[in-house]
Amino acid sequence: MAPSCDSLTISVSGMHCAGCASSARRAISGVPGVDEATVDFASGLARVRGRAIDPTAVEAAIRGAGFDPAPPSAGSSGAARGGDPLRDLAAMQEAARRCLNERTMRWRRGALVAVTIWIALETIHWTAGNHHGAAWVGWTMLVGATIALVFAGGGFYASALRAARHRTTNMDTLVVLGVTAAYALSVWNFFGVSHADSERPLYFAEAAALLGIISLGHWIETRASSRASTAVEELLRLQPHEVECVRADGTCESIPLADVSAGMRLQVRPGGAIGVDGRIVAGQASVDESSLTGEPMPRLCRSGDLVSAGSILLDGVITLEATTDGSGSAVGRIARLVHEALITEAPIQRVADRVCRVFVPAVLFASAATFIGWSRVGSIDEAVVNAVTVLVISCPCALGIATPLAMVVGLSEASRRGILVRRAQALEVAARVTRVIFDKTGTITLGRPTLRQIEILDGRTTHAEALAVAAAIESGSEHPIARAIVDGAKAEGITIPRAEEFHAEMGVGVRGIVAGRRVHLGRDRDASARLEIDGALVARLTVEDAPRPEAREAIAALRRRHLSISMLTGDRRASALATAAAVGIDECDVHADETPESKARAIGRLGGSAVMMVGDGINDAAALAHAGLGVAMGSATALAAASADALLVRNDPRALAELVDVARGTLRCVRQNLVLAFVYNAAAIPLAAFGVLGSYGPLVAAVAMGASNLCVVGNSLLLKRSLRRRRLGQSGTPSRMHLGVVQ
Repeated sequence: MAPSCDSLTISVSGMHCAGCASSARRAISGVPGVDEATVDFASGLARVRGRAIDPTAVEAAIRGAGFDPAPPSAGSSGAARGGDPLRDLAAMQEAARRCLNERTMRWRRGALVAVTIWIALETIHWTAGNHHGAAWVGWTMLVGATIALVFAGGGFYASALRAARHRTTNMDTLVVLGVTAAYALSVWNFFGVSHADSERPLYFAEAAALLGIISLGHWIETRASSRASTAVEELLRLQPHEVECVRADGTCESIPLADVSAGMRLQVRPGGAIGVDGRIVAGQASVDESSLTGEPMPRLCRSGDLVSAGSILLDGVITLEATTDGSGSAVGRIARLVHEALITEAPIQRVADRVCRVFVPAVLFASAATFIGWSRVGSIDEAVVNAVTVLVISCPCALGIATPLAMVVGLSEASRRGILVRRAQALEVAARVTRVIFDKTGTITLGRPTLRQIEILDGRTTHAEALAVAAAIESGSEHPIARAIVDGAKAEGITIPRAEEFHAEMGVGVRGIVAGRRVHLGRDRDASARLEIDGALVARLTVEDAPRPEAREAIAALRRRHLSISMLTGDRRASALATAAAVGIDECDVHADETPESKARAIGRLGGSAVMMVGDGINDAAALAHAGLGVAMGSATALAAASADALLVRNDPRALAELVDVARGTLRCVRQNLVLAFVYNAAAIPLAAFGVLGSYGPLVAAVAMGASNLCVVGNSLLLKRSLRRRRLGQSGTPSRMHLGVVQ
């Protein structure tokens, strides 16, 4: 018996439409212990969450719904299986890609066979004259339609029969009933009528056309799905399959990436990809991090610097010490986040699912009513043709793909902009927020003290001398203010002298001797620190957490999108107001001196589910969880990142405006798709039932249904093109993965 787990991802094969995915999801949701289940038709993957889930029971439920499960990949508890999570993810992506490729080839083959036969039969019909006058015409049409049913209809019939065995229906049920009715009526008219009835029409060509056009729509749909969901594969390709491990004797040996553990030493040569996150312990090199950060300029990395998996060495040779195992790198974590987002379900999708659940039985009833009505007021031929037309024209394939296809496009585009959205639901919420609330430290500001000003009080001391002496005395301290002063001196190119007799007094400051003079750097009432040399006050130094250079631009961009802006911080009000003024937040929208608990309560007062909260610290975790949409910076603490619905991996708040644009565009596309599908069915079914489409109703219905699918697919692809062009217009660079590093 398989061990229980709290989450698992399992491959589901045998699905032919989005309605199949909905049926599989309902079956999985009924398994004891399952709290949430989503099934993605595009990738063929199901994501299950809950408590003490029995994987065997989930597999049984999937089989019970008429589909075939593949071995599951367990989540939290399943990690104990000893497998490599990143390798499992790659395997799942490979399985999903193969499933999509097989499905694409199957629909392509069916479409080509059926459409070719349809065109040939229609050509014969219109050029050979009265087909009963030439027996070979009728026989040719019968044979051609039979071939189309065998080679193009096999998948439809298998799906419909599987659903029937489990006492349910799906979209293929409508297709099979329509095609079978058209074929059976044609056979009856061809063999079972007298010579006097030889003018009765045959629908062999129409039966082939139904299969061909519907298969063509599915082919285009699967091609669009496979192209839209390649983000995870692109991420996984950033990491090499093997790395060079440095042994104790100094020799190097190639080992699989999955075998790397934290603490191992790895060597990377010029042109090589860094396999895992680590710290350089020897050598220096220029590192291209553009695939992760979007920054086109390489970074010079030396001993002690951190580097991330997916970066490329341009020159030099480095030895690094791995800080994670092979599956725990930044790229791996990002890939898992993107993967989980792509297989989640948006709330708006449930509207379509509920409609599809009752739609097929309702259509069967409408078709039966059409047949009964026309058999009483007209001929049996008219009754059959109109009933078949109702079945065909009402197939809700477009309704089933309206939401997931647009969501996949939106989530993939967000990931390419360095925005990792954990769930499709978050993308929908992001489109509806009315207020954005920022934490201050590390979100609007850089999150680290920076030397802002040196006020010289002694005319005999220059700015450079004061900074050099202050940096010298602080070189031995790890205090944030000390680091800011030392970094400020280095940034100005000042040579820092050596300090002697260094002594730190808790809460008072530091003392020492620099170039024979006694120096004291301590607390000051009017600044961050006061510098005294030989007992005389010579300068005051102001250190503060500076606003991010891009923060003001980000806030202005959000305001242009008609969003209200607030600040929610635990810092003192004076400091909060100064930062707010620097970045353009109104004083009335600043909420300071907040505790983690009061931050969570403030979210409710300021809008609750309509609020986007942006933060990065442990004290922001509760607020991130309570907001309608929690967004963490890429440098966020693990707790804050886990509490958020989205992650800005580049630490750039300007990405928030891009997130809103992508979310609004995606939700607009979903609504347009649903309107197209709903309006199509609402208008088409009455036309078919009342016989407006005439004797060629089934053919017209097939073309109309295919056009409906194409409209939905085309609208989703237009969204992808629009978002991609906007992204390239902003970056001015070719399409690349712009993903920042998750610390």
